[in-house]
Amino acid sequence: MAFLWILSCLAFVGAAYGETSHRVILGEHDRSSNAEDVQVMKVGKVFKHPNYNGYTINNDILLIKLASPAQMNMRVSPVCLAETGDNFPGSMKCVTSGWGLTRYNAPDTPALLQQASLPLLTNEQCRRYWGNRISDLMICAGASGASSCMGDSGGPLVCQKAGAWTLVGIVSWGSGTCTPTMPGVYARVTELRAWVDQTIAAN
Repeated sequence: MAFLWILSCLAFVGAAYGETSHRVILGEHDRSSNAEDVQVMKVGKVFKHPNYNGYTINNDILLIKLASPAQMNMRVSPVCLAETGDNFPGSMKCVTSGWGLTRYNAPDTPALLQQASLPLLTNEQCRRYWGNRISDLMICAGASGASSCMGDSGGPLVCQKAGAWTLVGIVSWGSGTCTPTMPGVYARVTELRAWVDQTIAAN
């Protein structure tokens, strides 16, 4: 598994200029512990979506090719990718995770990986909060008492499909104060899957 780390373009600032100095940490849970069996991986190459738009935040996806294969084990395993034709309906419960702030004015990010269960919204429902900023390349979740926050960008939104956890969204943007009554906005993997497949096939 030398390929594939998927994240938000926003989460990898400066990747085009210094990707070889970045590292990918696999198997991490408690950032304050040195006892975890983690893999520190060098980055081989970075693929930013050619149509990423920092103003509209459309096509907010980036792929990282590891310099060497990851070792699969109990703590490191791949996630299924949503397919282009998949449908994940509004109100479906999904899960997001990350080490982002637990409140927007928190003094620091948590040591332990956090997760939250969130319902999906239809894009029509999401536009009631965010208006025409919501495009078909985005999917929304939350507005139910929990939210992604600063530092979670690039993290996963996974939903169960046929019993398997499937990557449906990538943490992209949301409320500047991480308001849990506002939905978070994620890059919609079903709309970006074709580009992912093409990029992997070519590299």
